[in-house]
Amino acid sequence: MPSRHPIMPRRFRRRTVRSKNTFNSYFEEKKTCEYLRNLMHSRFLNSETEGLFNFTMTVLGQETMIDLIRRRYPEITEDKKFDDWIEEESLECNISAKTLKELLTEDVDREISIRLRKFADCTEPDIEMRLSALQKTFDLTHTEMEIVSFFYLKDTSQITADFLGGAVADFGSISVFRNYGDILLGLGRDDFLDSVAKGNLFKAEIIEKNRDNEIEITAWCADYLSGLCEADLSHEFFTKDNDEALMVSDFDVPEDNLMVLDTLLKSNSRQNILFYGAAGTGKTSFARSLAKKYGKGLFTVKTPETDEHKDRLRAIFATVNLADKENSIVLVDEADEVLNSHKSFSFESKTNKSWINQFLESHEKKVIWITNRSEWIDPSTMRRFSFSTEFRKLNRKTRLKVLQYELGKKGVKEYFTEAELNEICTTYNVDAGGIVNAISTLNIASDTDKEAALRKVKAVLKNHEKATGGKRGGNMKEREFDSYSIEGLNTSLNLKDVISAMQGYDVQPNTKNLSIAMLLYGMPGTGKSEFVYYLGNVLGKEVLLKRASDIQSCWVGMTEKNIASAFAEAQETNSILFFDEADTFLFPRKSAQRSWEISFTNELLTQMESYKGIVVFATNDMEGLDHASLRRFKFKIEFRPLTPEGNLNFYNSLLKGAVQDGKELSEEEIAAIRRIKNLTPGDFAVVKDQMSFMETSAITHRMMIEALANEVRYKKGVKELGF
Repeated sequence: MPSRHPIMPRRFRRRTVRSKNTFNSYFEEKKTCEYLRNLMHSRFLNSETEGLFNFTMTVLGQETMIDLIRRRYPEITEDKKFDDWIEEESLECNISAKTLKELLTEDVDREISIRLRKFADCTEPDIEMRLSALQKTFDLTHTEMEIVSFFYLKDTSQITADFLGGAVADFGSISVFRNYGDILLGLGRDDFLDSVAKGNLFKAEIIEKNRDNEIEITAWCADYLSGLCEADLSHEFFTKDNDEALMVSDFDVPEDNLMVLDTLLKSNSRQNILFYGAAGTGKTSFARSLAKKYGKGLFTVKTPETDEHKDRLRAIFATVNLADKENSIVLVDEADEVLNSHKSFSFESKTNKSWINQFLESHEKKVIWITNRSEWIDPSTMRRFSFSTEFRKLNRKTRLKVLQYELGKKGVKEYFTEAELNEICTTYNVDAGGIVNAISTLNIASDTDKEAALRKVKAVLKNHEKATGGKRGGNMKEREFDSYSIEGLNTSLNLKDVISAMQGYDVQPNTKNLSIAMLLYGMPGTGKSEFVYYLGNVLGKEVLLKRASDIQSCWVGMTEKNIASAFAEAQETNSILFFDEADTFLFPRKSAQRSWEISFTNELLTQMESYKGIVVFATNDMEGLDHASLRRFKFKIEFRPLTPEGNLNFYNSLLKGAVQDGKELSEEEIAAIRRIKNLTPGDFAVVKDQMSFMETSAITHRMMIEALANEVRYKKGVKELGF
């Protein structure tokens, strides 16, 4: 422990102009008198005699001090120079140190004691009420409250700032306060040190260290104690409203997870529960629904208007402390910056790891933490959660379940056909809350016009999707398969046989522990991607599309984590996992120039081995793949340009109906269609889109055939074009 010698550096000894004995409140005067008496009864009496005398002159007033000197030492006041000493403010320099000490320890001490006895009956309702609220909110001890009171006065009282911020000693300095603060405040040494080192003052950001290595009260706390904020601190830190309309059963949460949550929320012990996953997946709504189900008050921590991280931590600290242990749940939403304490070259943490770890272990409440990303949560922090669960985007089946449930509550479950509901759930990538709001807002009843109701539901869901997600997910492209056919596609395997095999795989019990890996390759536009979605439609499965932009990351190890997450998500939702642009996934390991290319491919192959489901890769560049991995694919299907018959088949199914008068193709036009080489289904889709911008009366077969010929004009190997 450092020496506690009370001699202060010279820079603290400064002259202070003596003011009239003016205090802003009884509270200020009482505490200042206590500080003065404590210092007079300590070793500061010897080391800072003159400073204490000046402090006394300001506290008691010049007239009172002169009267005390006159009564005990009349010879001093009778000196001809006494008035000059007063005028020059040099009285302490012309009185011996022994005399000053006697005056302070006897006469001044008696006068201070008289004043303190008077203060015993004096009250300051507002400041006392606010101090009491502060103590309750942050669970502060008596010692901590004394520290708060001192730094509040140092910030707001000129007398305290002058003498205890420099003239006697600079108690704002960390080293000075640590060594002598207990003397100033009249506290036990051990309790004082414990409060400074381990107490809640710094944790709750009530006092802080500034850039000059000094302690000061935080601005919000000074404002609160000064009466500049509402007296009820709860308005500052949390809300207790919970108007959630969803039920726990509305969410696609596994039954096992619900059982664990039931045990944790019914227990009497501390619980830290983590919900993580992409934005808009229902994490917050589910937490609110849980609170309602278990009859718990929900204390939701507010996000401070200041956007200061320290204010956020203080709000969490206060809310958890004030929440009732038995009858409440604390919700810390958007906790990414609070929990992500892992430091790396790519992420600068705002939260000290020791702060969050200690906090997670020290409270006794039930707290649900919600974050969109968990990869930067330090492992030591993750271990402190009782339970964590990931929330994923709702798939089509889950959306259908929620939609049917909500319509059932309205008594109109059979109002829409299953096909109509499936179309809605396939088209709009919305969460459960969006569906509930749509049904509630539109107030659909059995006598509502069905066509109008469908349009309204779609409009609400479309705008909800745009507002919450910004864009429609890659898997949610609106597709119509009523007119889709695999007839005409030119592939190396019979697609009907492939589909039949997939249907058998999906229903036979002995295939449940096997995986089906399929590789589709061929030039762009040959129908690879569309076939995957068609397969999903036939099998009644979602297609979980993953592009390179979804998987690849510049952060070390994150690409591998994203791969594992993709397989886990597909497994959990029983979806077809679809990796488009496979040449950007399966790097040739023999020619790899970077270590991450090898680890990327290895991770994919490892996940494929343990995966139990259907995974499809598609590529335009077969030569760009890792050929050693090709044996992992049970089906390798080449998609080639259409045959002459395929050209005619796709023309009849996609373009022929655009001619308004229904005019049939001439023999010459049929021959021209068949003659175009290297056509793909994608070319027909492009021409169909082109025609949608034209006046229907102007569209002719010749025009569309020429447009098809133009699409392949620059493709390699084309010699004959159109007519």
